[in-house]
Amino acid sequence: MLDHRLILLATPRQIGVLDWRPGHMHWLGEFAASEAGLAAFRQVLVKHAQLPVLLVVDTVDEDYRSEILPHVQGRARDELLARKLKQVFRNARFTGAWRQARETTGRRDDRYLLAALTDADWLTPWLSVLHRERVPLCGITPLALAYQHLLTRLRVQAPHTLLACRLNNSLRLSYYHNGLLRFSRLIGSDSPTQTPLSGNAADEIAKTQLYLTGQRILPREARLHVLLLDPSGQLDSAQAPLNADPAFSTRLIDMPSLARVLRIPDSFLADAPEIAPLAAIANETVQLNLAPPELLQHHTEFRWRRGLNQAAGIVAAIGLTITATYWLHAQGLSDQVQRIQGEVQRGDARHAAIVRNFPALATRPDQLGQTLALATQLNHAPLDVNALFLPLGQALTAHPEVIVKALMLQDMADGMAEITLDARLSDFDGNYRAAMARIDSFVSRLAATPGVTAVEHVASPVNTASSATLTGKTTGETRPEETRFTLSLQVRP
Repeated sequence: MLDHRLILLATPRQIGVLDWRPGHMHWLGEFAASEAGLAAFRQVLVKHAQLPVLLVVDTVDEDYRSEILPHVQGRARDELLARKLKQVFRNARFTGAWRQARETTGRRDDRYLLAALTDADWLTPWLSVLHRERVPLCGITPLALAYQHLLTRLRVQAPHTLLACRLNNSLRLSYYHNGLLRFSRLIGSDSPTQTPLSGNAADEIAKTQLYLTGQRILPREARLHVLLLDPSGQLDSAQAPLNADPAFSTRLIDMPSLARVLRIPDSFLADAPEIAPLAAIANETVQLNLAPPELLQHHTEFRWRRGLNQAAGIVAAIGLTITATYWLHAQGLSDQVQRIQGEVQRGDARHAAIVRNFPALATRPDQLGQTLALATQLNHAPLDVNALFLPLGQALTAHPEVIVKALMLQDMADGMAEITLDARLSDFDGNYRAAMARIDSFVSRLAATPGVTAVEHVASPVNTASSATLTGKTTGETRPEETRFTLSLQVRP
């Protein structure tokens, strides 16, 4: 899953590992800061390779500063913050800046929370294991920021809130203004045998309130809303003396309510109370990241790989969707073809059944067609041959030199007839020019005769087309057959 990650809680004595994904978490245990603990921690990382890791630190060696800086963006802001962090925290390696808000008056400058781990040598062995195993470390953030997200889950609305949480034999006091972290301190000893906080919690809270007031972080007239969170119940005795002071309003956070808000089983939270802040920050964006850029290189590569895998998955999903769409469309067309073929077969079957029920015929259908054609021809009025040949006879009478060789008559539609005349000229002396003139005169006489609608040359003694090849003989006797010509006449009586 894309949101599957490991959440680490590191202290100078040990480190705890939470395997988290939405709706499911598993506490993998705590590992002491020893050779055996480092080896066991490495084995856990190997089993959960390629999972991003968020490191939450809980130590007394941390410092917070609130600064108001000019409102700039881009590279100018990065350079401004780098100079300011180096100026405030000197040579600290683990530093970070969080832009919390923007002023509403004046130049509308930005309000930043600067934080640093002033002594983080104890963190180096754990980071070395992460680096050797190429674990994608996404950030290092203080535990107080995790508690901020826990307050958001609890829907705390007080403008000035002090969270007093007892965890790992230490008391952490964190001040939040309008839900945003402004200050945090850890009180206690790194020794597991000391328990100095059971009776002095109220005094430490009062001292913290005086410090915040003296540093002008907390307004003097403000009433501090104190939340007590202690799985062991040792902070319950601090509620009564704090409520007796009008500067405080105190409330206990019981474990069942906390488990219900975080959607964690009561028994699971009771066995590992440090899970509460880790579960609250697990799915949140790291707002205050103390990790230097060189430690985040593996996580940058991890994000690139995940982005490429997501893009490939999206392309594959689109391809599968398009393929499925075309396949469904093809299936629809195939079903439609089968349905049409079935309808055609049923239609053919019905037609065959109807044909089988037809009465027997005395003759075949093709013979009936011939009979109808013959009846139509017989009903047609016969041609008046004398009237059709009359114009041709008049023209031949006027041109006795034209000798008819063959004559063919063909009936046409609408009372028209076509006469094909094959003839030659008599008394041909070899003068083709004179012969063509006599033929043209005959054709002109035919065209001018009433009843002749069109006259067309079919064949002539001389081919006058531009594409024809000149052939013939210049010597020898000529024959009358060489003046043979053919005409096509369309005649209407």
